[in-house]
Amino acid sequence: MASSLVFRQLLKHRLPWHPDHPRLKVLLTPFCIKLVRPGKPQPPDTLQFQIPMEMGRQELKIYLEELYNIPVADIRVRIQMGKRARNWQNRMYWKTEDYKVAYVVMRDGQTFNFPDLLTKKEEDKTEVEKMEEQMYETEAGKQREVTRRGGINTWF
Repeated sequence: MASSLVFRQLLKHRLPWHPDHPRLKVLLTPFCIKLVRPGKPQPPDTLQFQIPMEMGRQELKIYLEELYNIPVADIRVRIQMGKRARNWQNRMYWKTEDYKVAYVVMRDGQTFNFPDLLTKKEEDKTEVEKMEEQMYETEAGKQREVTRRGGINTWF
C-alpha cells in the first residue's frame, strides 16, 4: 500500500507558482502504458494494456482512474516473455524485453470497441475503384481456371 501512496504523490507534481496560474497541476508519470488490440476476442468491457514490469495492479488502477477517468472493476496481470532470436551465421542470440500484460475490466457497464480505421466502406469507393476491383476479380478468376488445368495454358 505504501508504494501506491508514493505513486499517487509522483502522479501529481506542482509547478512553480505563477501569477496567471496559481493552482496549476501537471500530471507526470514515471510509467508508460500502451493500449493493445487483443489477439483473442475479449468481452466488450475488457481492455488490454502493455505495462512495464515495475508497475503493479494498484499503480495501474490509480493511473487509469486519476488520468483517464476510467472506472476500474478488476485487473488481471500476466507476464509476457520477450521473443528470442538467433543469428545463425554469427552465433549471436538476443531477446526482446519482457513486459506485463494487464486485462482491465471496466465497471458501470462501460464498453470499448476499437475503431476500424483501415477498412473502407462500399459507399466510399469511387467508380474507378469499383472498376479496378471488378477487373482484379476477373483476372483472379482466370488464374484460378489455369491452376485447375494443372498449370497448362488455355491455348494449349
